Amino acid sequence: MRLSVRVPDEQKTVVTEYAAAHGISVSEAMRIAILEMIENDHDIALAEKALAEWEKDGKKTYTHEEIGKELKFI
Repeated sequence: MRLSVRVPDEQKTVVTEYAAAHGISVSEAMRIAILEMIENDHDIALAEKALAEWEKDGKKTYTHEEIGKELKFI
């Protein structure tokens, strides 16, 4: 499948330089970036679902600060 992406010249320069610095094509750089964005969104959705289930079961979460105080690190 072929896709086209239009970007301003400034962004094209950034993407082109990034791809060159990593020894990959612009197409590969864009493909990787898009797939990573999709994967990150999926991971966030899973984490939010897991947290909701955790809290639904009556379990509590703690911040780093709360743990530090509890352990007398803060």
